[in-house]
Amino acid sequence: MDRVSLTVRRGEVIALVGENGSGKTTLAKLLAGLYQPTGGSIRWDGVDISTLDPTSVGGCAAVLSQDWWRFPFTARQNITIGRYDRPDGAGPSVVDAARAASAHDMVTGLPRGYDTLLDRSFRDGHDLSGGQWQRLVAARGLYREGRLLICDEPSAALDARAEHALFQQLRRHPDRTIVLITHRLANVRHADRIYVMRDGRLIEEGDHDQLIAAGGLYRELFDLQASGYANRINCT
Repeated sequence: MDRVSLTVRRGEVIALVGENGSGKTTLAKLLAGLYQPTGGSIRWDGVDISTLDPTSVGGCAAVLSQDWWRFPFTARQNITIGRYDRPDGAGPSVVDAARAASAHDMVTGLPRGYDTLLDRSFRDGHDLSGGQWQRLVAARGLYREGRLLICDEPSAALDARAEHALFQQLRRHPDRTIVLITHRLANVRHADRIYVMRDGRLIEEGDHDQLIAAGGLYRELFDLQASGYANRINCT
């Protein structure tokens, strides 16, 4: 990171956009306290998080990622492991989290529903497709109920319908701050603020309309994706 400065307000949805290696994931991990800055500071409500207990900081953040752990547990346990220490009845239920991630119908369709063991190494074990696992892992992150939710390509393995449903659900939590990282720029159009990165620096910021009007890197990347989609439509 090089002289990066930004303010994220509670309840906002911000998007980090840029080409591979631009620093999007690194910045998101800095915001969540997973990385410590070598210079400057990360402040939550004005408090430098380096002065806080790392466990308490980690407890306030959740991550939905394109990379996930497939635990050899039941579907229920694969969701609740996101906050294994939560007392029963506190926070959202397993079903609530699964519904929000468009995973509930998929789970109830398994041989034993939420009690289905998700590992074929064991008798009566079952496995999921990549898209199904991604929905289940999204439910894990939502069950965690962090004040800061980092979504790093959370829909990479989802079909268009499941992806749309996930992003609609993410926007329904006004008290949760969402940091969205995705190469699918159609998903960031409704973000409150979009930050465009290149080589570890913030080079543009604004909402979708402002960045399109500015004609910079965001406009270039958006137009490339839009033209590619139009070409696929013309070929059918």
